[in-house]
Amino acid sequence: MALPVNWTKVRYVLEGIIIVELLSALTYFYPLLGPWIFILVMAASLYLAIVRLDWAIYVLLIDLIIDSKGYLLSYSWGGFRLSLRIGLWLIIMAVWFIKEFIAIRHHQKPLTLEWRKWKSSGVVIFLLMLAWGIINGLIRGNNLSNLFFDANGWLFVLIIGPLFSIKKWSSADWLAVLTAGTGWLVAKTSLLLYSFTHLSSTWQSMIYRWVRDTQVGEITKMSAQFYRIFFQSHIYLLILVVIASWFLATKLPHDRWEKWFAKDGGYLWIIGLGLVLMPIIVGSSRTFWLALGVLMFVMLIAIARRYHWSITWRWLMTMILAGLVSLASIFIIVNFPWPRPQLSFRPADIIEERLGDLESEAGASSRWSLLPAMLKSIVQAPLLGYGFGATITYISADPRVLAQNPQGSYTTYAFEWGWLDIIFKFGLILALWYLIWLIRLIGQAWRHGVVGQAWALGLSTLALVHVFSPYLNHPLGIIWLVGIIVWLSSHKHYESLHSC
Repeated sequence: MALPVNWTKVRYVLEGIIIVELLSALTYFYPLLGPWIFILVMAASLYLAIVRLDWAIYVLLIDLIIDSKGYLLSYSWGGFRLSLRIGLWLIIMAVWFIKEFIAIRHHQKPLTLEWRKWKSSGVVIFLLMLAWGIINGLIRGNNLSNLFFDANGWLFVLIIGPLFSIKKWSSADWLAVLTAGTGWLVAKTSLLLYSFTHLSSTWQSMIYRWVRDTQVGEITKMSAQFYRIFFQSHIYLLILVVIASWFLATKLPHDRWEKWFAKDGGYLWIIGLGLVLMPIIVGSSRTFWLALGVLMFVMLIAIARRYHWSITWRWLMTMILAGLVSLASIFIIVNFPWPRPQLSFRPADIIEERLGDLESEAGASSRWSLLPAMLKSIVQAPLLGYGFGATITYISADPRVLAQNPQGSYTTYAFEWGWLDIIFKFGLILALWYLIWLIRLIGQAWRHGVVGQAWALGLSTLALVHVFSPYLNHPLGIIWLVGIIVWLSSHKHYESLHSC
């Protein structure tokens, strides 16, 4: 599958990303500049959306890839903090709505055509599900602040309107954005790993506060004498690994694997997969590791059934080599001789710490403590749920919770168990519809060639990760859901999904 990547466009996007990162650091360490820079960025985004709405959407997509929760740039007043992502979303939605209203008013676009797109895609039922979550939350008297922030991530799905309105997307532009964005994720993870294994404690403290307060990711020193650097947006690297691993099988020869490796670009596949896999190892997310292991096992069986043993063992060997490249890249970063490295990289110790005694580890312990409390609440309202903003109180082992409450009692509306969260908020009926809808989207996309298979593999990865870590109720996952719907809707063999 040859991808026509325009490397000039990739360079331009990377330059833009670096500028945003520099502006983020500047506004963080010089807060007086923050409001002015944020306003200028919003003004530029408004102009871009008016002139080329698709380019403004590309900017939003880049933010999703590099900026986990959208706070690389933000504007605060009172107790409210407006993020770059919400600002971009509001601008895009406002410009799109005004343009659509003008076009319909002047009979330039039939309203029935737009309605048919929304209805046939299944989005109308999805929006009704969200409406029920809001209404149910209000009926039950859930805290309005909790209700708003709980529903906020789900409402990102409305971005499908602007996406539907773009008549033709440029594959070169999409590839440039995705290549630059994921490339920057790898580069930034590498730079942070280098910083926390080589720089002084003063520099580490400054960088840590910037990464933490902009909510890009988590940096934690492990007892294995290694720093865990995890971004929520690493999910896109996990998806990329899954997609690339599947299509790798189509590139492998039945014989002379060595020639493929040395002369036919096989080494590029191994290096590329290794570098993309590296942040997933550094992030040390048990959820990502579990999802990757399950997906690789399923993929191994599927490849064995489709291509038989001659391709299967070569695929397995190539994946092992990619894993070794990933480990080697981490070892090189950690042990780079200048300045003198302060920590070491021992994969066995990291695996033991993350997968060993889960009962004593704060994150895993808290997640398992939450599980019986969620199940008990679900049983009390299994069919209709509790609506947005509903809370559960449980005993957490999180050090941040214990610092505020030594007993560990914690009340929240945001839960790690993604599918149980959906059942808890919407009830079993709508949760089952949502799952069936996703399965149908995956099935339809899979039947429509290599691009459709890529979309399907990405949504399958998100659905699996969502079991333990919520992504399908967050813009990071919803954008993929929206993307597959828009792609299917533009396909000439698209089938209606509103009936599922």
